Amino acid sequence: MVKIALVGCGGIGTNHANKLIQIPDAKIVAAVDIIPERAEKVAELANAKAFTDYRDALPLADAVWVCTPPDSHRDISVDALNANKHVFCEKPMALSLEEADAMIEAAKTNDRLLGIGYCLRFLPWAEKCKEIVESGELGDITVAWIARMSSIPPAPWLKDQAASGGMLTEQTTHNLDWLRYVLGDVAEVTGLSKTALPDVTIQDNVVAVLKFARGTIGQIMASWSSASNWLESGLVGTKGVLRTGQGGPITVYPVGGEPKTYEPERIDMYLKEDEVFIDSIVNNSPYPLDPAEAKESLALSLAILKSAQTGQTITI
Repeated sequence: MVKIALVGCGGIGTNHANKLIQIPDAKIVAAVDIIPERAEKVAELANAKAFTDYRDALPLADAVWVCTPPDSHRDISVDALNANKHVFCEKPMALSLEEADAMIEAAKTNDRLLGIGYCLRFLPWAEKCKEIVESGELGDITVAWIARMSSIPPAPWLKDQAASGGMLTEQTTHNLDWLRYVLGDVAEVTGLSKTALPDVTIQDNVVAVLKFARGTIGQIMASWSSASNWLESGLVGTKGVLRTGQGGPITVYPVGGEPKTYEPERIDMYLKEDEVFIDSIVNNSPYPLDPAEAKESLALSLAILKSAQTGQTITI
């Protein structure tokens, strides 16, 4: 039985709590939040103890789930790893590459697992997209695109650049990570950004052109000031086009042929990533997503923001 301290009992923390209580080999023993009422609510859900300081909960646990705003990820994760606890940390893993390196080094030094919450990677949808690309069904991939448009989520700290890192690192990082998973590393980026909302310190609209190491060019367009919500992803290849949303049907339009729609199994991606992390602890096996991979997805978000701020193309 893996004993867990869940740190951060807001929306995503409560979501993970609801998944973890379904896993036979997991037991939440501590719920931690700086707002006592939130910690107490999750503690009641999981039949655990409530704390306001994560340091007080560490002696009770084998593993720590870090579900706090990104500006605290490094400190909580490193403290937990140095206390010989395994750590599952929500994305983004940190707000800088230096912070990410500190987390990776602490995991290596203490021989503990460090997992980062890129939940899309655990969907059969993502695996099917990758399989289609690698099978050659689309031919050589020439163009990739993602459009992710929505209003800003309700958590107040998301408006603060210093706390959240902004839209591109906090949420759109999922889609950038999917692109990297399907197409490989990005070599260089050119970004533009604009802030439309009146009470934020983040760039809430970003457009970027990406050049992949494999030669594919791509574009990502994201907004948190959109009155209409939609998300579309696509790949253009020499033999066909792939169009999809996120987690649903995948339609391939072959050159000279009829469209073909794949329907990957729909699963609970949060439950799956938590199950896999628990399984990795129990069986002393690697977590499928190496934290170095998560760092590279963070690096991509940061490079786009740097390009938008400097007006320069950034090599990654």
